[in-house]
Amino acid sequence: MNDLTEIPGVCPRRHIHRHRIAFSECDPAQIVFFANYFVWFDTASREFFAACGIPTWHVTESERGIIGTPVLDVQAKFLNSATYGEDIEIETTVEQWNNKTFVMRHVARRGETVLAEGREVRIFAIRDPEDKRRIKSIPVPEDIKKACVQCRASGCGICRTEGAVTELPVA
Repeated sequence: MNDLTEIPGVCPRRHIHRHRIAFSECDPAQIVFFANYFVWFDTASREFFAACGIPTWHVTESERGIIGTPVLDVQAKFLNSATYGEDIEIETTVEQWNNKTFVMRHVARRGETVLAEGREVRIFAIRDPEDKRRIKSIPVPEDIKKACVQCRASGCGICRTEGAVTELPVA
């Protein structure tokens, strides 16, 4: 029963990461270059953990050996275009926790307009003890999962943590 929709009374924690699109993030047609959504989803993923009270990966590595949450699979669906100077929000949730993997969902919006939807399968990783140049997955740490599963109001259905707008100059 890892799917959060199956757990009665659980409101999955949501985090909103705000971003102002820079000119440099657009293609010659002045439309956001698609790969930037993956960068923003990755940023929103780390911001989600920070909002849950999880220290930086530098700290978790020094204290617990956890170097971060590498991506195993990523998918996106692009629905509407965006351009520079626009403010967008990326809403991030963990939609599923498994033993060694978890699934993050991202929805990028400009106001009420959905621009893109993304999905990432991630792991928690440590450096491989036998070869420090490699990484190794570990089971999802229960304390981190607990910190990230429920919103603070426990079951409210609307709980959100908010991130700051990334202020970039508009060309």
